[in-house]
Amino acid sequence: MRLCAAGITAYFENNQAMRSIGFDGAIIAPEVRAFATATIEVVCGGGEVDWEELYINIEVHDDEYEETGQTSIIPNPLNLDNGDSVNLSFGTTKDGVNANQEVEQHLIDGLKFALNQANNNLTNKITDIYIMATTNGGHSSTSNHSRGSAIDISRINGQKMLVSGTTEQIVQLQIAFDNYQYIRENFGPHFKHKYSVETNTWDYNYPVGGHKDHIHISTRKNQ
Repeated sequence: MRLCAAGITAYFENNQAMRSIGFDGAIIAPEVRAFATATIEVVCGGGEVDWEELYINIEVHDDEYEETGQTSIIPNPLNLDNGDSVNLSFGTTKDGVNANQEVEQHLIDGLKFALNQANNNLTNKITDIYIMATTNGGHSSTSNHSRGSAIDISRINGQKMLVSGTTEQIVQLQIAFDNYQYIRENFGPHFKHKYSVETNTWDYNYPVGGHKDHIHISTRKNQ
C-alpha cells in the first residue's frame, strides 16, 4: 500500500489535470488533496479513476433486487414541467461505453422531478448536466448501475464538481432528489442519504466513501 500511495502521489505531481484545479508543484489546494486521498484507495484496490473528468467510480453495493420495469433512453433535452429545458451530455468510461444507455423509467422521472424542483428554488438555474455513468463502467451485480436504476452526474452547467465545490445548484438538486417518491441512494458533495422502501427508513449518514466529484442517484419502485 505504501508503494502504491507513493506512485499515485508522483502521478498527481506531474498530471496536467491536477494542475488545472490548483496544484502548482508547491501548494496543494484542499480539493486536490481530497481527490488525491480518495483515489489512493480506489486505484490500489483496482478501481477506476477518470483523471480527465476528475471522476472516481466508487463501487456502491446494494442488495440482490432485480429491476423488471420499463427502460428507455433519457430524453435530450429534458423538458421540465415548469417550462425549463436542461441539456444533457454523456461521458464515456474506461470500458469504452458511453453513458447514453437505456435506464429505468422511474429513474428518468426522478431526474426530471429533481431538476424541476431544484430550478424552482434557484436564481441561477441548472441548464445542463453531464452524466458520466448509467449502466456503463465497472459495476458489480449488486450495484444499481448494473440494473439501470442509477446515474452519476459529474458536472452542472459545465463545471466539474470537484472544481466548483458544493454550489447552490448541487445543494438544491440533492435536496430535490430526496423529495422524489422513489429515491433510493442520494450520495454527493452535499450529503449521503439512503432510503429503504423495504423498512420505510432513512439513513442520513450512509457510510460510503467519495462522492465529492459527482452526485450518485439511484431509484427503486415497488413492482
